[in-house]
Amino acid sequence: MKNIKLKLTAISPIHTGSGEVYEPTNFIIDENSQKQLVLYHFRDEDFFEALSNDKQQKFLKILNEMKEDSFIKIHKFVKENKEIAKKISFLKVLVTKGIYEKYKKVIGQIAHLEKRGRSGNRVFNQFEIQRIQRKQLKSSKTGNFTYVPYIPGSSLKGAISTAYREFIYQNYGERKLKELFEDVRNMENLKFRFFKVADSKTTKPKSIIGFSLNKERFEDDNTGPSTFIEVLNTGSEYIVDITFDENEINFNDIKIACNNHYEPIFNKMLDGEAENISGYFSDKLYNYYCDLKLKPNQFLLRVGKHSGARAVTIDGLRDISIRENRRKTIHHQSEETTTWLFGNNENSNTNLQPFGWVLCEIIS
Repeated sequence: MKNIKLKLTAISPIHTGSGEVYEPTNFIIDENSQKQLVLYHFRDEDFFEALSNDKQQKFLKILNEMKEDSFIKIHKFVKENKEIAKKISFLKVLVTKGIYEKYKKVIGQIAHLEKRGRSGNRVFNQFEIQRIQRKQLKSSKTGNFTYVPYIPGSSLKGAISTAYREFIYQNYGERKLKELFEDVRNMENLKFRFFKVADSKTTKPKSIIGFSLNKERFEDDNTGPSTFIEVLNTGSEYIVDITFDENEINFNDIKIACNNHYEPIFNKMLDGEAENISGYFSDKLYNYYCDLKLKPNQFLLRVGKHSGARAVTIDGLRDISIRENRRKTIHHQSEETTTWLFGNNENSNTNLQPFGWVLCEIIS
């Protein structure tokens, strides 16, 4: 078995979803001592134990009432005791100014509805934020736990597998593709059975919470939906180990396969005549992408949520379902018609970034 070590650099925001969300009753958003905007995430029990006896009784009263507006009252109580919540929070995540402004707006809407005798629960419950995957690590120096973001090995293997399967299909045909990857009667000889990708080790962690914004790829339409999302931010770095049987797989073929699959998608994203996406990027970002020159030991991957249908399917076998209108008429195409971009503000049409791009570098 051979081992390859890769250095991974996020060249755009990445969302490797955990299936969990930050719920408004378990966080507050406020400035830290460096004037940065931060989401403070805490546990109910830690917050309760940090309260004085009198405040514990007030908090218990809210919890025991369980009225329609109880969740709002819980958050209001936490806001009134935000310094305690900040002190006992076990996770702090930077947020964009747009998220902070949206948070203040939602709190303001709730206060307005309360004055009119109406419940703000619906507004409040919509402020759930999609979380990324994190590992709990214990510091050998302090004994404290930290929650470090990472890229799961399964996400990386899936991205590599898609590209390599396309490589097999285009060079040897669909029959060989099924034989090497899909034949359950031939499990012992499946190509990726002994291709192991470990979870990444984080060397330069960066995460932030902002907006995922849906945009048309081929039309000038800025009215798509948006969601709140946490990402591994551009510039974060990771190390990952890959182990494989070199008698079965030539890693140079893996590198070629990944670049053959992902580079055309990457380059088309920048082609203003091919699609509308590059117009949303800042000049600095656009120039960086255009000037990206891959070295012989480098290749591209696209991982995580919002990677797009082309990234996760094989060229020549794609059958992408597109919903065309309000009647939800479905037709099939070889490309998706919309894309998701990361933005600092809910209504941003500039300085946006694509999701999921990773620069991989073979370092040993």
